[in-house]
Amino acid sequence: MTGRTESHAVEDRLDPAGPFGGYLDVVEYLRREMALGRLREGDRLPSERRLSEMLGVARETLRQALRVLEGSGQIVVHRGSRGGATVQEAAPDQRLLLDAVVESTDKIMGLVEFRMVIESAAASYAAERRSEDDLAALRAAQNALASAATLNECRHSDTEFHLALAKACGNEEIYRAVEEARVKMFDSIDVLGFDFLRDSSLNAHERILDAIRAGDGELAAAEMRTHLAVTRTEFGQVILAQQTRHE
Repeated sequence: MTGRTESHAVEDRLDPAGPFGGYLDVVEYLRREMALGRLREGDRLPSERRLSEMLGVARETLRQALRVLEGSGQIVVHRGSRGGATVQEAAPDQRLLLDAVVESTDKIMGLVEFRMVIESAAASYAAERRSEDDLAALRAAQNALASAATLNECRHSDTEFHLALAKACGNEEIYRAVEEARVKMFDSIDVLGFDFLRDSSLNAHERILDAIRAGDGELAAAEMRTHLAVTRTEFGQVILAQQTRHE
């Protein structure tokens, strides 16, 4: 795949909401896309001219944002006429890892509990309101998750499933809440080295999808609560392992 084709594929995955008031807004947006898996390790960002047009900001504003992301290790910028910015996975500072664990535990568990409430409601509404297009989007996300070969691909496909479900519920406020909760949760859990359990999610998603397809809102909500309860247990195990390792 050529660099041009790669950058166009990245463009197709990005959906800038804007408006962006300054370079920090751009930094927050790009980090959000990374957290949601829409920007993945190895992705080449669109050219500076194209990306600034997409975001509606001056090129100097974009350059400032890219310098921040480069400084934090989240992108690498190659100079020259054939250069550009490429997403990379930033390694966490091991010296700060224990502090991050302690400070993030309540936040992570609180966000999972919030997701259990909001996404079970989304699943129930989706069972009542979903269209054939919604079912197709959920199935496509499942197929992508089944064939995912890397952590970033798993994260992206998992995100696509949960956001497709939120879209199917027909409530924009719920959709935004689901998206925001995922960003906040994975911002915290990524520093802990969480290993995505694909088979567990695949099976849970399939049960949720079956209930939505059948129009059974009560069952869809119950299956979503069960799915996220397992997620809460998995996160708890990761946090405990990190705390034990640093004692």
